[in-house]
Amino acid sequence: MIVIYTGIEEIDKEIQMNLRDSIIARYSEYLIENNTFEGQTAIISPQAIEGNLHEFLFTLKEMNMRVILLLKNQKQEETKLALQLGIYDILFGNFYPNQIKEIIEHPRSFKDISDLYRKTFNIKLKSRRRIRDDRSNSFFSRK
Repeated sequence: MIVIYTGIEEIDKEIQMNLRDSIIARYSEYLIENNTFEGQTAIISPQAIEGNLHEFLFTLKEMNMRVILLLKNQKQEETKLALQLGIYDILFGNFYPNQIKEIIEHPRSFKDISDLYRKTFNIKLKSRRRIRDDRSNSFFSRK
């Protein structure tokens, strides 16, 4: 089951029309009440969440829910928060419902968001050169 909560009814309906087995939540607490949606997927927009977003996303992740986050841009504080909580399914800016469907069918991995992670947390990596000589460094080539 997929729970949709962007806070904008028209967007919620448009997404729902393109996703089978989905429902629209009318308020954020609905997603966490009675652990009804534990282990399910939630499509949310941070602007719709009442209260502390960090606590809310943490609770969703604690319930083993997959979160697809809809953000305006990459420079939002919510991007940093999502990445810290292991939320990799993020769409930025204007999107089409088929983009959400694509993310649902093909969840993003850390490799997919690693560049975003580097930019968000300002991580600079030294370039790694391969200095290994296959013949001399191989376990099986030793005499």
